[in-house]
Amino acid sequence: MKALFIGGTGIISADAVKAALAKGWDVTVLNRGLSSRSQPGGEAALPEGAMAIECDARDESSMRRVMSGKRYDVVANFIGYLPEQVEQDVRVFGGICGQYIFVSTCAVYDKPGASYLATESTPLRNANSVYASRKIACEEALNRAFRERDFPVTIVRPNWTYCKGTLPFIATPWRQPWTLIHRLKRGLPILMPGDGTGRFAITHSRDFAEGFAGLMGNAAALGHAFHIAGDEALSWNQYLAIIERATGYEADVVNVATSFICKVVPEWHDDLIGDKTANFALDNAKIKGCVPGFAARTTYAAGARETIEYLATRLELQVVDEEYMARYDRVFDAYRPCM
Repeated sequence: MKALFIGGTGIISADAVKAALAKGWDVTVLNRGLSSRSQPGGEAALPEGAMAIECDARDESSMRRVMSGKRYDVVANFIGYLPEQVEQDVRVFGGICGQYIFVSTCAVYDKPGASYLATESTPLRNANSVYASRKIACEEALNRAFRERDFPVTIVRPNWTYCKGTLPFIATPWRQPWTLIHRLKRGLPILMPGDGTGRFAITHSRDFAEGFAGLMGNAAALGHAFHIAGDEALSWNQYLAIIERATGYEADVVNVATSFICKVVPEWHDDLIGDKTANFALDNAKIKGCVPGFAARTTYAAGARETIEYLATRLELQVVDEEYMARYDRVFDAYRPCM
């Protein structure tokens, strides 16, 4: 069976391509010629066995030209961020794909909601995140196309998903994870928004990929939305304790109110208030019911240790994000008189 991945070289999508190839799919990745670049973890962006098409997915005429005469069992879009982009996909792929999978985000859920445990029926509403609001609009456009035009959509919502070579932690740069280790090694203060007790689900890309591949070509998934995440939802204090154990360094934690942080660094508002400081876990019953045998098997302890050991052997990845360090300093400089 044939699959087309639009934007299949990122942290989430590259492992999804690998999982699809392992299941025997004939996978083509469409992007703007970026397949030769590497992921943040240093891995080759285009997995071996996948084919590539160079095209700007935002250019409808170019898309129609390269798609002429082609048909795919699955088209998966990992880089749709605006409703007009997915509406273009409805026009381009209507009638030439058996299933269209749109990669949304769990940030679309109501935060803070009535319950910390989200299901796929949790209201989609997040006024504190422009990114989430745009993804909600994309989902609405695709559901409308499913109802009115029988467009075969499946919506997938990852939560914070990471791969080998990335180390997810609140208020840290995801593309330069060595920045956090650098601060720990030198005894520099680590910023903790709030008291660090809020729970948040984090998922390894290998686990996401298994669930994603199980939805590919799955007729029971048409017209439905699924989040794919782990059952583990630890507090930020617990995540930091895991990092401390894996690195052997003790963190000098400074707890600062999230609202104060966002006044000093307003560009962090959407990521913190609109997402990661919400007390948030996910009920994975729906994906487990549709993809028998699915389970997120990589604990954060295992994934963090893998990344930290990997980074320790790759000098070229031991890069410090100086801009992020400067933001830390802005927060601490503003907060110090309050201490």
